[in-house]
Amino acid sequence: MSKNNSVDLLFTADGNYAVRIPVVLKSLYVNDKSTSYHVHLIYDSLSEEVLCKLENFSAKLGYDFSSYSIKEKYFGNAPVNKHYSQMMYYRLLAADILPKSIDKVIYLDPDVLIINPLEPLWQMDLEDKIFAAASHTEEKRVLDNINKIRLGISSAYFNTGVMLMDLNKCREKVRIDEIVDFIEKNEYRLLLPDQDVFNALYSKYVKSIPDEIWNYDVRKYTQYYIQSAGKIEGNWIIQNTVVLHYCGKDKPWNKQYKYRFGDLYRHYQHLCERD
Repeated sequence: MSKNNSVDLLFTADGNYAVRIPVVLKSLYVNDKSTSYHVHLIYDSLSEEVLCKLENFSAKLGYDFSSYSIKEKYFGNAPVNKHYSQMMYYRLLAADILPKSIDKVIYLDPDVLIINPLEPLWQMDLEDKIFAAASHTEEKRVLDNINKIRLGISSAYFNTGVMLMDLNKCREKVRIDEIVDFIEKNEYRLLLPDQDVFNALYSKYVKSIPDEIWNYDVRKYTQYYIQSAGKIEGNWIIQNTVVLHYCGKDKPWNKQYKYRFGDLYRHYQHLCERD
C-alpha cells in the first residue's frame, strides 16, 4: 500500500486511452470522497504534456500519481489491432513493474465509470486466490463453454477490465517467459489477446465477483434485467453497482454511441472539462 494508507489504483494506457483516465478519476472522486487513492500509470509512449495533465488532474483531486515508462518491448510479436494495443498486456506484469513495497492494486480499464465507493473491493478477502475479477459470460453458457474449449480451461472466463491483484502472490506465480511463450504458441487463437492469455494461464487463481456490481457491462442492460426478474434496473444500478464498464468497440465519447449510460459518461466528461 502507498503512503498514508491510500488505495493503489493501476491503469495501463497508450495515447488513445490515457486521455480517458481523468473521467474515471472524476467519477471516482465524486462517488468515493472518503478514500485516498494513489494512481499508477504504466505506459510506453506518452507525451510529457499528457503525463503532466494526468499528474495535475490527479493532484487536484488529492491523489498521488506515479508513472512507469516501458522501455523494453516484451510483447513485440504479440497480437494487436486498432482496438487493442500492446499496453493491454502490461497489466499482467504489474507485479514486476510497480514498486515491491506495493502489496496489492486495483486495476481498471480507462473505459469505466465509478458510481459508488470502490474501496470495498480493496478490502475484499481474496482467500487463497491471487485475483478478484468478474465473468461476463454467466448468461451465455454456450459462449463460456466455447472459451473453455478454445483456451483449454475449466473455470469461468473472466473479464480483466476490473481486477484486484495480490502483487506479492503475482510475484511468485506470474512469469514473463510463461506469458511470452503462450502468446507465441497460440497467436492465432487469441481473440481478446491479453484477456485470453490471462484466462488460459491464471483463471484458476481468480476469485469470482459479481459483475452486476463490480464490472457491469453497459451493453447488456436488458439481459441483466431479464435474468434478475426485473430487479437489476436503473434504480438498483444507481444504488448498488460500483463499476460501469463500457465494453466493446462502441465508446461513450463517440457521437454514434448507442448503448445506455452514455449521458452519464458525458456528464463526468463535462465535469472534467469544467475543472
